[in-house]
Amino acid sequence: GEQVVVKVQRPRVSTLVRKDLKVMSWLAPFLVGRIKIAALANPPALVELFAETIVEELDFRLEAANMLDIASILADLKQEGYVIPRPHPRLVTRRVIVMERLDGFKFDDVAGMKGAGIDTEAVIRTGMVAFMEGALLYGVFHGDLHGGNLFVMRDGRTALLDFGIVGRLTGVRRLAFLRLMLSATTNDVKGQITALRDLGALPMDTDLDAVIKDLRLDQPTIDPTTLSGEELVKEVQRVVKAMLAYGARMPKELMLYVKNMVFLDGAIARLAPDLDLLGEIAQISMLFAQRHGERLGRELGIDHSQVEINLDSVKAGLGVSSDTERMTYRDLQKRRELIQKRMREHVGR
Repeated sequence: GEQVVVKVQRPRVSTLVRKDLKVMSWLAPFLVGRIKIAALANPPALVELFAETIVEELDFRLEAANMLDIASILADLKQEGYVIPRPHPRLVTRRVIVMERLDGFKFDDVAGMKGAGIDTEAVIRTGMVAFMEGALLYGVFHGDLHGGNLFVMRDGRTALLDFGIVGRLTGVRRLAFLRLMLSATTNDVKGQITALRDLGALPMDTDLDAVIKDLRLDQPTIDPTTLSGEELVKEVQRVVKAMLAYGARMPKELMLYVKNMVFLDGAIARLAPDLDLLGEIAQISMLFAQRHGERLGRELGIDHSQVEINLDSVKAGLGVSSDTERMTYRDLQKRRELIQKRMREHVGR
């Protein structure tokens, strides 16, 4: 007898979800009309995405298919740091799924992992690489990362659970996302804005040069920790006003990806606070160039051997100068806390 996990859907869940969707569909346009800044978050698209994913999540047959799909991708990538529980197809129905049982440490049990000799920085590194490879090369990634959906096994591999929500980027969108990531690691500002437009963040007829000028992306980076609370608030207001004027909004296809990045941000804080973020990004960029450079160059129509990694855009996004060589997550968090403190103090006056 094999040990398994049986997942059963609660009665009437489908009916309750559909009622909630009706309320959310009514509320989303209302938010955009009453709260201007809400347009950037794109509430209507968020509700649309939620409706699409929740309907899929209610059919466990689709979840089983997603498990097999992502397991196949990981195998193709020879990515051995992740484990997907194997579903038993003959025991899967719309409301019941039977799968292989896996055990390990909760994702926030840092003490337990370290006590077992697990390298928590390696866990984070493997997660970032696998997450990026799936999205960039196949346009497929787990769409609902959180502490309850993954744990670390005693051999250091990460078990990934709950595949009811899976992010998928179509061919055109995937290539635009690929150009966005490449541009970010080669300091190509125009390439980043162009890719964001192609992803739907800006209208197709947008004057991209004007966007770069108005957002001051063509100017030297200003370290936000050198600004007063009043200056910080004014700068945020200026950027938001400019983005709203251009009709900027969060693309539906990137919402799940951004949500996962927020989770990874917190995971780094817990598991690897002293990880050198700039060094890791450089390493991952080099890894992609070595493993997949030829394929990526062919898909993007560029000579991959001529691509040079330049993290100045990444550093600008972190608000540090181009000559900064190292920044740990702990350093980044201190900067965030200082900025937030100054803004709160100014607003609270």
